[in-house]
Amino acid sequence: MENNNQIKSKHPFNKEGSSVQAVERALLLLKLIGENPSSISVGDLAKQAALNRTTAWRLIGTLENQGFVEKDPFSKGYQLGYALHQLTSKNDSYGYLIRRARNTLLKLKEEMGETVLLSVPKHDGTLTIDQIDTDHSVRLVDYTHTISPLHCTSNGKILLSLLPQKELDILLEQPLEPLSKYSITDPEELRKELEKIRVQKVGISIGELDENENAISAPIFNKKKDLVAFITLGGPSFRLTKEDLLLSSDRMLDAAKKIEEQIE
Repeated sequence: MENNNQIKSKHPFNKEGSSVQAVERALLLLKLIGENPSSISVGDLAKQAALNRTTAWRLIGTLENQGFVEKDPFSKGYQLGYALHQLTSKNDSYGYLIRRARNTLLKLKEEMGETVLLSVPKHDGTLTIDQIDTDHSVRLVDYTHTISPLHCTSNGKILLSLLPQKELDILLEQPLEPLSKYSITDPEELRKELEKIRVQKVGISIGELDENENAISAPIFNKKKDLVAFITLGGPSFRLTKEDLLLSSDRMLDAAKKIEEQIE
């Protein structure tokens, strides 16, 4: 008569198998995160999935490393990540916004002669969902489908400037990584920069992400006044100077307004 160990070895897809069980548990966690209206803590996930906290932490860590879940830096809870949207919708989750903004992006690129980007806010940065490159041979790198940090980008600083004070305080307690020699790493200096953005309504980055690139961004709001995206003009620093960016502020705000008129 076969014992239990023999039975398990002959049935590798048995639910009791450790590898399959881990997959099943990870999928359960994804379902629970997806069903939750806001970010959810690992403790609550473990409780709802009837898992011990260590197992839940290990599974969530794996899902986070692969981009299937994202950690909210403020609540420390988890929500579904961008990798899952890529697999299930081929970027259709942003298709509506891209289609509505595309004509404005094209027109801005033709007028300004530099690369134009469309990005959306994320908890840990900004995600570029569309990029229209300049015709010049020297141009920005392709940022499409990449997440850029908040403290050293023109669109990221806009997002920081719009955060409630408590959330901003929590974020600025974390070290600000220098991505270039011009990155702002002093929290108080960054706060002063954010005050300027609140007044000027545009964000500017002068070599802060890459010392050879400059950029300016404007926020895009929906009809409910929720922040939904950013439009950015960027180019090499030798061609797109700080003075050029400042002179284009009104044009950027006008482009953002035109996109707002096209979305709900």
